[in-house]
Amino acid sequence: MESQELSGQIEKSREEPKKKQLWVLADRKAQKNGPHRTIYWVKKKAKDEDGSVKGEKWTQSHKYIGEWSNNDKAGYGIQIYPNGDKYEGTWENNMRCGNGTYWVLSNGKLRREYTGEWMDDRRAGRGAFFYKNGDRYDGLWANDLSQGEGRMIYANGDIFEGQWHEGKRNGYGSLTKRNGDHYEGQWVNDKREGQGSYYYKDKAKMFVGEWVNDMPKAGVYTQVEDEELLAKIPEKKHFTDPYFQPDIPILRLKNAAAVLETAMENVKRERASYRAQHIPIEAMFTASELDELERAFREAAQGSLFVDLLSLKTLLEGMEIYPLDKDIMKLVKVCLKTDEEVTEINFETFVRVFALLLEESMNNVEVEQQAVPEPVKVEDSVQFVKKLNP
Repeated sequence: MESQELSGQIEKSREEPKKKQLWVLADRKAQKNGPHRTIYWVKKKAKDEDGSVKGEKWTQSHKYIGEWSNNDKAGYGIQIYPNGDKYEGTWENNMRCGNGTYWVLSNGKLRREYTGEWMDDRRAGRGAFFYKNGDRYDGLWANDLSQGEGRMIYANGDIFEGQWHEGKRNGYGSLTKRNGDHYEGQWVNDKREGQGSYYYKDKAKMFVGEWVNDMPKAGVYTQVEDEELLAKIPEKKHFTDPYFQPDIPILRLKNAAAVLETAMENVKRERASYRAQHIPIEAMFTASELDELERAFREAAQGSLFVDLLSLKTLLEGMEIYPLDKDIMKLVKVCLKTDEEVTEINFETFVRVFALLLEESMNNVEVEQQAVPEPVKVEDSVQFVKKLNP
């Protein structure tokens, strides 16, 4: 009798479906795939001075409206951040990726800050940035900074078009000012540096030469024939007495061309270290030259991202460049902008050290440098020096 009751209970338990635990049901409901309406995040309220919390203990932190894939934001979606800022665009793996617009909350209103391409939650690709002061940048981005070709329209009416590097004007570019003045030439670390020309609209004059720290240093200053400007100069009134210029001996600089050339070369030599610190390495060498330098660096690094100074010296000697140990340390410190001792360097620093060695060899500064053999083929060191000091 007891055995029959037991078998009946077993059969009944088989027929009845097992009740799922509550956490399993809740977890299934929490799985996010496809489009959702709104997902809210909450956080604990800040405590008052007396340590108490008024009302609910939790408050809304931020929210997301859009598409999901395996619990990650993916596809099109709108994110409202805790500070009130908003992003509207595409997502991938929980990060902004693709095209989208970011808005910032300012004085109770949303102001568009950036519209363009994103990669891994950072501005990357082509996009437009609208600054709070009224400036606007249109161009290429990398790692959240302007990088490559771009145009900046300043709030005061000035316009810059040219190369950018890590958020600063770096490379070749032109600046057209609101008053008609125009600069065209090299930029380093957000300032005019190197070879450049400046046209003074009101004076109809032009300076062509070397610039240092945003100021003209050595060059030629000449008059530009501008018929339109000359037409604006008022004629002398009929009752004005004629003025005759007395004879004055003409002063001329002896060997003017040689003096100018020497002055410009001195500027280039004095600024070589500064320019080597800030000019992008892509502007120093061609792509093929950088590939050859990188191949030589990898062989010396043996799988690492760095080489020690002994390996660096061996690498340079293999390229038939023979600097002293103290010179290597000096150049490394210059490139890294540090006074501390350095034990190893990465590829970019190696390229900058190599660039300075080429510059010093061209100026006969205690470094003996011959033609570079295989595997590193820098086609023409003179061409490089011209890039370093355009």
